[in-house]
Amino acid sequence: MEYAGMNLNNLKNSNRTEILRLLNNRGSMARKDIAGELGLTPAAVTQICGDLLKEGILREMGEMNEEKRVGRKKILVGIDETYAAIGGITIEGGETFLSVSTLRGTLICGTVIATDDGVPPEIFLARCAQELRKLLKKAGSEHILGVGVSIPGAVRRKDGTSILAIRVWKDEVPVRRILEKLLDVPVIVENNVKAFAEAELTFGVGRQADNLLFVKWGPGVGSAIAIDSEIYDNRKGRASELGHVVADKNGKLCTCGKRGCLETLVSAAGITEQVKAAFTKESMPELWRWCGGDAGKINETSIRDWSAADDPALHRVFDRVLECFTRNIANAATVLAPDNVIYYGDMFEIPYFREHFVQAYRENDAQYRDGFLVHSELSGRIRFIGALAVVFNEKFLNPSV
Repeated sequence: MEYAGMNLNNLKNSNRTEILRLLNNRGSMARKDIAGELGLTPAAVTQICGDLLKEGILREMGEMNEEKRVGRKKILVGIDETYAAIGGITIEGGETFLSVSTLRGTLICGTVIATDDGVPPEIFLARCAQELRKLLKKAGSEHILGVGVSIPGAVRRKDGTSILAIRVWKDEVPVRRILEKLLDVPVIVENNVKAFAEAELTFGVGRQADNLLFVKWGPGVGSAIAIDSEIYDNRKGRASELGHVVADKNGKLCTCGKRGCLETLVSAAGITEQVKAAFTKESMPELWRWCGGDAGKINETSIRDWSAADDPALHRVFDRVLECFTRNIANAATVLAPDNVIYYGDMFEIPYFREHFVQAYRENDAQYRDGFLVHSELSGRIRFIGALAVVFNEKFLNPSV
């Protein structure tokens, strides 16, 4: 395994960077069209693209299909996604997904391991590094651009420190320092929701919209904000925390120390508690049959199964959850005025929530317009796309050295 490097001295040239950005956003283009789009001379673009082709960063994609065109046909150039691979470590409470992907977000291979919070972080991260090396060998990746680490909670990206990884570690952990010693490649560490937001800006809706609010639902609630195509970042590494706005001042004590946070009401655990409180044989007969009258089977790990029960009383609990959740999203959107709200997460894979979410939001926002809420097209790649994106942006599109 060898760090690809990308001839970073040359990539200081802003024109090269702008060409790569344009090709990432638009796909393959002819050199003449690149020049017109960026306001560069055709000669300059031809020279820069020639260098990028020699380095293997770009490749020719064939002729442009133009009917009745007379004269020399345009040759398209685009990013060669096989130029280098990107390693990913997506750490969540419960499980961690390790991956190797191409530059364009195609998964080459991946594996899941349990997130072991019972051992020192150094031990767990050493296991992650060991498993990732196996994947890199399996993928046959001779060059790697870097490794992205996506993790819950506050992260200080500048030095790659996890300040407070919710449901993983309680203390600060120098994730980057530990992994760079083990892997000998650049490591970028970011909060999980902010990393996914970066992926959306790079590969998804963010290529057409400047200001976005991202909402992750499942099993907890996460959020991030993009302003002028940049992820908002607190100096202390704190992320936007929609899940910890107070939705009920007399509610349950939250893990953050406040009482009645939104997450206590709409998380998988919060929904489960509310269903159990309303659960009887008479009020939820189908759910009763499903669990054989044993309320212990109604737990957050099996929510996809028992949520399918067609009981009106169960749906009323779900409707209250959706009303509370979408009301707080609408309030945040009123303050932030985003172009779109991008939503994703495991809870949206549950049919009832997926089918009723937009309508519940409409009832809390009289000015709602079609297309304002967007279910992320990247949801199917949630386990690795965020970790990939932070490396792709920092080491490919925005090289600093």
